[in-house]
Amino acid sequence: MTGELGQAADTMQPPLGGLGPTLGPVLQNRFDDLYTAVYAVLDDAKTDRDLVKLYKGSHPSPNPHSIVTDVGAFFYRQRRGLFGYACDQANPHHLPTLADLHVFDAAQLPRVGIRSVFELLYPALARPGESSVDVLRYVAGRRHSLGAYRGGSSGFEEEGRAFAAAHFTSIGVPTLPGEVAIFCGGAKGAFMAFCAAIMCHRHHDNLHQLGGLLLTPAGYYQSLRLIPPQFGGTIHVTPDLSGRAVANWLAATADHPRRCVYVPLVNNADGAVLTQDRARQVAHAILAHNAAHPDRPVYVLADDVYALSFLDRPGLPIAAVTGADLGEPGLGRMSDWTLSVVTPSKTFALPTARVAFAATTNPALRQAIVHYRTVLSQGRVPQVSELTAAAAICLTPQNWIDAWNAACRNALASITCNLDRINASLGYRAVWADPIEGGWYLPLRLSPALLPGAVSSVDAFAALLHYGGADRASGIALLPGELFGHRLGQTDRSGAFLLRGTLAAGGSDLCRFVSRLGHAATVWSGPTGPEVIAAALRRARTIADLDAILASTRY
Repeated sequence: MTGELGQAADTMQPPLGGLGPTLGPVLQNRFDDLYTAVYAVLDDAKTDRDLVKLYKGSHPSPNPHSIVTDVGAFFYRQRRGLFGYACDQANPHHLPTLADLHVFDAAQLPRVGIRSVFELLYPALARPGESSVDVLRYVAGRRHSLGAYRGGSSGFEEEGRAFAAAHFTSIGVPTLPGEVAIFCGGAKGAFMAFCAAIMCHRHHDNLHQLGGLLLTPAGYYQSLRLIPPQFGGTIHVTPDLSGRAVANWLAATADHPRRCVYVPLVNNADGAVLTQDRARQVAHAILAHNAAHPDRPVYVLADDVYALSFLDRPGLPIAAVTGADLGEPGLGRMSDWTLSVVTPSKTFALPTARVAFAATTNPALRQAIVHYRTVLSQGRVPQVSELTAAAAICLTPQNWIDAWNAACRNALASITCNLDRINASLGYRAVWADPIEGGWYLPLRLSPALLPGAVSSVDAFAALLHYGGADRASGIALLPGELFGHRLGQTDRSGAFLLRGTLAAGGSDLCRFVSRLGHAATVWSGPTGPEVIAAALRRARTIADLDAILASTRY
């Protein structure tokens, strides 16, 4: 297997030196969880198929905005940070001044003005008696040797945290630089530290895994399913994350002291956006519970990595809600119970940075995630990664983001038209795409009538990989809904198979996708259709015991 989790191998290990075989295997080297199985089946298909790959989560732009790569080039030339870059762009021949920041903002039109970032940085960094110009000249002029070991994250941590705080503030979550932590493991690093903070307790050298419950909507970030179990936790999935769903879950799990809720700004499978109304309903359920039960509060993991990737309606980050917004100021603010996470990998097209910025106004939660950030070795961020990540998130112009959102909207409209043509040729609604409000994922639906013998979206996933028989120029790679917590008849009552694709694959791949999907639908509807589907399902089951895996899926 060449997928995300590496090579699967036989269960049994050779005997350890001199201990004999009666002890049995010590190390597990074959894994049969759903995540591993799906990628194993996909990787097997790659061996003899030129697949149309629509399972990736990359941005539709092949590169971030040019200002981001320019920041990286500047750093490698001069070993200076973002304020040094801005001042050099505005006035390379004189000592930095505050006017340089205004000149930069006027010329580059960044989404978050660098002058406003400096307003956050100055009070956090200034020593007694230092003027704003003194601080600017220090941060703009300092250089860091590439080979030098340094504390903090990268040596430019103050700048990184100030830029992240400015970003969070821009999307409605007022944040100070000191309330931000930086992770080198991307969103997964921050998610792991959050789950550890909620589900573990450390006393001296004794670490106790106490477990916990994480409520998520169907359509959660697929890798999240691997994280809570590492700390003894369990995921509970709800079809729709609403205020009522959260309140009912809190009542049903009242005897459990360690609970948290995953709240994505944009759903990873169906593109549903956390609207203002829904954010307030969910916030009210949590704030009211925490006010009534201060001895067993509920915490929130806010996945805000798709901030600003809105196609239909704007979203509201859960941490932006306060009791005052709900007409009950005494309930406090959601930011005190929330870890908000953003990365440059989605909206800003810089997945290779592998950097996450996480913010909370809760000092205890922040201290805990910083502790586990160190434990998990997520705190040493490469300098250029931290700087370009901050640049991508704040310096990317809004019109660049808007243009790519429009491109995704147009791609969805085009695919919808092509799916309608396929249905017209078949004479019934066999394939369709659910409408999306944000992100760029394609929630593709297949009617069970199109796939006789298939009983799950995993089966539909396998059938799409191998509809072409021995034809190498065939196959479509998407991801099954079960990988995101969708279960037919449970969280998903539509009766249709759900497969997640992407609108960000590029025009030529999207054209190949609709062409191949039309071909697959024709083959499946023909006299050999049941045989072709059965062969695809048999092949997938030679790679993994999908029936047993699905029967034991817990979330």
